[in-house]
Amino acid sequence: MLSLLFTALQSQAQTTAKGSNGSLPALSAIRESDLKHDLYYLASDSMRGRRAGTLDELRAAAWVAQQAHKEGLKPHGAKAVILIADSTASVALTALEHVLDFEEGSYDLPGDNAMEGNNSDSRDDISVPVILVTANEAAALQQSGASIIASLHQDSYTYSSVNVVAKVPGTDANLKNEYVLFSGHHDHDGVGTPIAGDSIWNGADDNASVSVALLATGRAFVKQPAKRSALFVWHGAEERGLLGSRWYAQHPTVKKENIVAVINGDMIGRNSPDSAALLGVTKPHRNSMDLVNAAYLANQQTARFKIDTTWDNATHPEHWYFRSDHLPYAQAGIPSIMFTTLLHPDYHTPKDERDRIDYPKLTRMTDWMYGTGWIIADAAKRPALDIDVSVK
Repeated sequence: MLSLLFTALQSQAQTTAKGSNGSLPALSAIRESDLKHDLYYLASDSMRGRRAGTLDELRAAAWVAQQAHKEGLKPHGAKAVILIADSTASVALTALEHVLDFEEGSYDLPGDNAMEGNNSDSRDDISVPVILVTANEAAALQQSGASIIASLHQDSYTYSSVNVVAKVPGTDANLKNEYVLFSGHHDHDGVGTPIAGDSIWNGADDNASVSVALLATGRAFVKQPAKRSALFVWHGAEERGLLGSRWYAQHPTVKKENIVAVINGDMIGRNSPDSAALLGVTKPHRNSMDLVNAAYLANQQTARFKIDTTWDNATHPEHWYFRSDHLPYAQAGIPSIMFTTLLHPDYHTPKDERDRIDYPKLTRMTDWMYGTGWIIADAAKRPALDIDVSVK
């Protein structure tokens, strides 16, 4: 049955001309030059790596919000946010920019003692200290009767991070109250330990690539809205444990039951020009075959990538499915899928620079994400959840 369905979808893709009714009417609004221009700014040294919890991330979020408004997307939720840092917070923010992750402790949402947004064990008590020792120290501590005396001091700080939310209203009187959510994160790792003299971890691929792809997709929906509304969420603090998406999945600015699908992207501008990966397409991660079929159909209509699903395997050592912003939505029972071009040697290093992005490929990935969202947004029926699905 699945084979017959995919064959029918493929046939439809081959017989539907671009720009005609029912295809992808605003694909031309996604332009490589715009994507490159936006990414060169967002991943520039002036943004200082957009580290979550710092003023640099807030600057990046403000820029994304400004660009979304410029493209014609409508604000969604709060009209404005004013943050005032006292002397303690200012010192903490400055210090945060010059230390490594493992020196900073843990991050979590207020009142949430379990890290639900990853594939690690839950922490019943977040006050348990974690000590990093060298191999030499470890060898000594493994000796019979070994002991350690340590003086530990624990501080707790509140850091600000933001989600940027925008929408393009749908055209159908009834379906405009349903939303296709396009998802990405705007933060990265900030300023850290220099590598080869470079201390700014720009995060061009991770995840400025998707941040600008969402701007381009928004431009396309403004040019030609679909029946359903398009909702765009640039999440904050993804690098600290999916905090922005976990928060929004729990506190959406629209009714949760009206979010019909989540189209998430993470790192979409590198590696082989003719292949890309989808996650959330195989059991136990898949939660909507309808959404998967839409993604395959959109690929036939746009990029025609060779699609890699091996990283979606539950036994894959990277556990990639559990490391991006689609996860909290899938756990909330919303059809969700992830687009990516996978890891590369520059991942989470200062070498993830804007001049290493494959901009033609980024444009094709953006086309593909837009096409998938358009198919869902303009369909008569919302994508169904698979029966007896449970993404944990």
